[in-house]
Amino acid sequence: MILTELFTNYTYQQALAGTVTIGACAGALGPLVYLRRQSLLADAVSHSSLPGLLIAFVTATALGMNGRTVGVLVCGAVATGLLAVAAIHTLPQVTPLKQDAVMAAVLTTFFSVGMLILQYVSRTPLPGKAGIQDFLLGNASTLTRADVVTSLVIGVGILVVLAVVHNHHSVMIFDPAFARVTGTRTRIINTLAFVAITVITVLGVKVVGVVLMVAVVVSPAAAARQWIHRLPTFIGLASFLGAACAVLGTALSIHFAIPTGPTIVLVQAAVVAVSLAVSPRRRAVIA
Repeated sequence: MILTELFTNYTYQQALAGTVTIGACAGALGPLVYLRRQSLLADAVSHSSLPGLLIAFVTATALGMNGRTVGVLVCGAVATGLLAVAAIHTLPQVTPLKQDAVMAAVLTTFFSVGMLILQYVSRTPLPGKAGIQDFLLGNASTLTRADVVTSLVIGVGILVVLAVVHNHHSVMIFDPAFARVTGTRTRIINTLAFVAITVITVLGVKVVGVVLMVAVVVSPAAAARQWIHRLPTFIGLASFLGAACAVLGTALSIHFAIPTGPTIVLVQAAVVAVSLAVSPRRRAVIA
């Protein structure tokens, strides 16, 4: 592949624009997940969105709608994602199970349900089901201009909402007790954070899939944290690294004809490894 083709070929353009959008948005969200030590929760939300995606697809298709539109998929994924979060927070209070065990159980249960529905869809003559398995690992080559524009608008909207509550969210991260004393509506902000994780996950489904999406959220933050101390700069650098890794990963995947999502994740892993090895904070422990 000639480098100029990445910017002149229509299919490559859409793949690049889509991966950069997801990389930047997921990277900006990553520091909030990282600092709250909620990587496993983000993974649970990511995996639990699969049945919601597929139920939304089947329902919309049965009603004669386009079941692959981002808006339809977001509605389904947010529903099952929030249901999973509610289960994760409720079950430890009403059962003797610890939260990590509950997270693992919820993650595997929802993902298993999603796989069963995926099997049903693959055996049913539904229109528009071709490539539905790409929900698992993604396929950036299927991105359209409408997908890219929708992802950009929704992603920027999510980041704007998080920016509005940034100060309150920061207080919750570093001093939860003080946040409660000062009357910060922690439940609302927590809900916004979980919705943001779920929505960004859905936006990244066509690029990296639900299986790898948590890496796209956490890895840029893990790398950026080795260099940065201030939260606003931390968020900015993580977003930049997410976008930069998306560009390099997309170029490599096109050049070597390999899957885009796993390539981007491997590039991010390499950046994390280099940051841990050479940064001034190389002895820091990853959350």
